[in-house]
Amino acid sequence: MEQFHHGHHVRLRSHVYGTYLHADEDGHGVSLHHRRASMNAAWVVHLYHGHAEYVLLHSAAYGRYLAAT
Repeated sequence: MEQFHHGHHVRLRSHVYGTYLHADEDGHGVSLHHRRASMNAAWVVHLYHGHAEYVLLHSAAYGRYLAAT
């Protein structure tokens, strides 16, 4: 958790594929792309402290949170 700071912009890169996590154009999904210089690849870090500590990622392009189900 020390790597992430509240309010910072990050780009998440896969070391295996050399691609970045992008918010899809529909604003509902994510995919991997080689383009780094895109708003779809930018995420804002929000730290949440409750019973546990969470890192929430907010899409800079579409204003939605990345969630796993």
